[in-house]
Amino acid sequence: MARPEGVAPGAYRVDAIGLPNSISVLLVEGDDGWTLVDAGVRGSVERIREALLALGGRLEDLRRIYLTHHHIDHIGGLPGVRGWAPGAEVMASEHEAMIVSGERNPDRSSGLAFRLANRVMKLSRVPVDRVVAEGETVAGFRVLLTPGHTLGHTSLLRDEDGLLFTADAFGAMVSKVKVGGLKAACTDPPLAKRSSEKILAEEFDTVVMTHGKPIHAGARRRLKEAVDRWDYA
Repeated sequence: MARPEGVAPGAYRVDAIGLPNSISVLLVEGDDGWTLVDAGVRGSVERIREALLALGGRLEDLRRIYLTHHHIDHIGGLPGVRGWAPGAEVMASEHEAMIVSGERNPDRSSGLAFRLANRVMKLSRVPVDRVVAEGETVAGFRVLLTPGHTLGHTSLLRDEDGLLFTADAFGAMVSKVKVGGLKAACTDPPLAKRSSEKILAEEFDTVVMTHGKPIHAGARRRLKEAVDRWDYA
């Protein structure tokens, strides 16, 4: 696998599958160990493990796993990662935590194909250890509640250097950056737009999305262009 990509000091983007920039997760180094942001798909487990070791971490150094939302490409690898890091604390927003832990059903996507896929791909149910709210800090990142893609979707912003992990609040699943990645993948497309506008009100310099290449130059302009192109009504 390709070596993890450093996107900012102590923060590394990892390709969760073999296709580069298709599904990205983050590994963040801190004083007390490492934090994994999202867990990719079931087949991502070994890639994440290898990435952590390549960065000089030990498996027992993975302290927490932060989940931006419950879609299968974000939590599919969670049971496997917990298999080699059983002490890692699993964290998510309240709405997402209830779905990940099996207390409520997954959100309904607006597109028929995604709804059908969600019926076929059963989510693994894993207990969530800690529910986080907007404004809390996780591994140096401030939690931003950005619903729309799912109803409890969150993004992360590290204010000290302007590193923004949008998760699926923005994404380039096909070519251009789009609000919510794709309309069909969003539970509430208009709400996704409102969340994208909320993100634009923040200060950031580098953008990492789950789907698509990181944006190091002109990040605000690229995201604003996506909002201006929004046609999900």
